[in-house]
Amino acid sequence: MKQNEKKKLNKTDFVLIFFASLCIFLAIVPYSQYKSLADSLAADGNTERLTYQLVIIFKIVFIILSTIFIGLVLWHVFSENGRKRFFLSLAALPGRCIHDIRPFFRDLAFSLKPKDYRFWIFSAIFLSGIIIRFLRLNSPLMHDEAYSMAIWGRSDLFFAVSDYHLPNNHVFHSVLVNLIYHHIGKTVPLLRLPVFISGCLLIPAVWLLGRLFYHEVTGLIAAGFTAFAPFLIFYSHNARGYEIQAFLTVLTVGLVVYAKRKRNLFSWVLLILFSALNFFTLPIALYPFGGICVWLFLNVVFYKKNNIWRNRLQMLKYLVFMGISVSILSMLLYVPLLSVSGWDSFFGNIYIGGTEAATFGETMISRVKDNLQAFTESWPLFVNLFIGIGLILSLFSFRKNSKESLSFGLALFIWMGLLIPIQRPNLWPRTLLFLHPFLLLFASSGLSVLIKNKQMKNSAVCIYACLILTAGISQMTVISETGPDERAVRMIVEREGKNASNIHFVTAAQDNAPIWIYADAYNLSRKIFDKRESFNTIYALVNPLNDAYNGPKTLDDLMDRFGPGKNFIDWNSSQILMDEPDAILYRFEGKENAIRKAYGDFPEIKK
Repeated sequence: MKQNEKKKLNKTDFVLIFFASLCIFLAIVPYSQYKSLADSLAADGNTERLTYQLVIIFKIVFIILSTIFIGLVLWHVFSENGRKRFFLSLAALPGRCIHDIRPFFRDLAFSLKPKDYRFWIFSAIFLSGIIIRFLRLNSPLMHDEAYSMAIWGRSDLFFAVSDYHLPNNHVFHSVLVNLIYHHIGKTVPLLRLPVFISGCLLIPAVWLLGRLFYHEVTGLIAAGFTAFAPFLIFYSHNARGYEIQAFLTVLTVGLVVYAKRKRNLFSWVLLILFSALNFFTLPIALYPFGGICVWLFLNVVFYKKNNIWRNRLQMLKYLVFMGISVSILSMLLYVPLLSVSGWDSFFGNIYIGGTEAATFGETMISRVKDNLQAFTESWPLFVNLFIGIGLILSLFSFRKNSKESLSFGLALFIWMGLLIPIQRPNLWPRTLLFLHPFLLLFASSGLSVLIKNKQMKNSAVCIYACLILTAGISQMTVISETGPDERAVRMIVEREGKNASNIHFVTAAQDNAPIWIYADAYNLSRKIFDKRESFNTIYALVNPLNDAYNGPKTLDDLMDRFGPGKNFIDWNSSQILMDEPDAILYRFEGKENAIRKAYGDFPEIKK
């Protein structure tokens, strides 16, 4: 055997590969599975020594062992000269990457270049989607998004990337909101810019991915569905990380298709960076990224000789390098969080832990119904029928319609089908938002099969464009109205004027996050919510329809639990400034003597 030839895999290599795969599997198995197995083997049915921290240590050891096993295999496969070439090729990577930048952007510009009337139809759809999302930018704040803005957006940047007391911190999104809050502005539309931009960019991303996977017509149909999908529109103005993840997922899948076809190194670098940002947004990026890895691995297994890839081993090297790079970069991004908040807060958080095995089946059935409702609600019935028909047809028309020999949808289904029974997650509809663009894309590919010839294609595209744009125009009439929380804050500012900083504002814990943000936007001091600060006037906002767990629905209940104390309030001065089904705003004068005695002063009332 010549020195510069690569050795073939032997029995030892296959054993090492088996143990590497086993270690990777053991590293992703959740703590609940370890505990369940250990308890079943224990005499008393409870293994107290198998703590969560101990399992984390085991997982780190398994990750290290799997890396060592894979390294030993690669070391054996390459001869001495082969290893030298390998390290030389690593040194040449920066130069190759810089060289590939121009071809990448040239191909991107070519794909965006107007070719026929369908480009202008897409442009109209894209513009309509932007307008619809823009009109909803100032819609009333929801609790979770307001809490994220108030806790991680208003804080210093290091706190935003290191605190994880709740999984509501979608860290990359929190970083973007934090930068906007401190350097651009703190109004609600501005703080929603990251999700708004992601929601808008998702439309052309789906359009390009449809053209990459299928053809022009599929991309156009999918872009129309994406532009006017109610659930996607909602999370384009709900300031959480889900819409960002949906966009990054479509973007990374598009990049992996291009990278596979062109072997453009710059596109591989972008794929690694955006995949890591996807993990940095939400750890559930494990689902789409795992689907990408399975899809690429299937392409390695069913490799067909071509001019791009010399052999399947070359493809496998790129896949392994990408997987390792994304894993390392993602962990580096989470270093502040893991070092400050600890492993338990991230991996053992009670809000994202797996469900019990006994109730998993029932929970999954419930969540499937929830996801189906989220995907179909607010669509007209005929649109749901079209999407359903398209999804069914896509199952039988893949080979005829797709430019790829292997289905990414199938790879994603295999990966999630293997991982979900192990993790037993509680898959709320918002956590699977990244799947919606792909379902719409697959449905569009099935519908495009119904178009038989070019003349029929042109007519069908024009009819579709008219229907989808009509639907878009009807949604443009829905303009966001000011919510009761913002109206209450604005009323206080207008009524109190210079005295606004001397009030005490009472709200329920379940309702106060949006109030905090609106108060900030109207430049009210944060001390108005602090019981330790002196005041001269009390405002109380009651929600009689409060559906939060144990939420107060009456003034007495609200003041008993969250008020400054009944002795500080002149109850005879009660005024109702706003009376709506879901919001009643009360105003009271404070008792000067009681406040002076407790706080030492009584803020002067300025005129």
